[in-house]
Amino acid sequence: MKINYKIEREKLAELEKICFPKSAYSLDQITDILETEDRYRVITVENIENDEVVAYVILFDNSESLEIMKIATLPQYRKKGLGTLLIEEISKFQKDIFLEVRENNRTARDFYIVCGFEEIGKRKNYYPDTKEAAILMMKKI
Repeated sequence: MKINYKIEREKLAELEKICFPKSAYSLDQITDILETEDRYRVITVENIENDEVVAYVILFDNSESLEIMKIATLPQYRKKGLGTLLIEEISKFQKDIFLEVRENNRTARDFYIVCGFEEIGKRKNYYPDTKEAAILMMKKI
């Protein structure tokens, strides 16, 4: 596996549809993200055996901290340490890292805690589809 900082917009759109079928970013949103390099970063993990992008993270960089907007791994590559690899790569920027996660997504919350994040707040009724809360998490660097 190797880390990469470039991805084609069509490829990212395809990954979004696979990993987030109900909340994928549109091609226009992805285009905006990829064209706003001073604010957004996209980091990918590629399988070196077939050059397939198997995991990615979309970051918002506000110059003082980073916010994970999306982090995903293709279903067949989950539980292989790729999310941890991405978090380690993000930590190299030496900025605090923030994210929001669904309150009921215990698997993700536990993963982030193992990676050094702390729960710092809650946004009630944040997700319009389920009305569940968003848990705010932070990794202090």
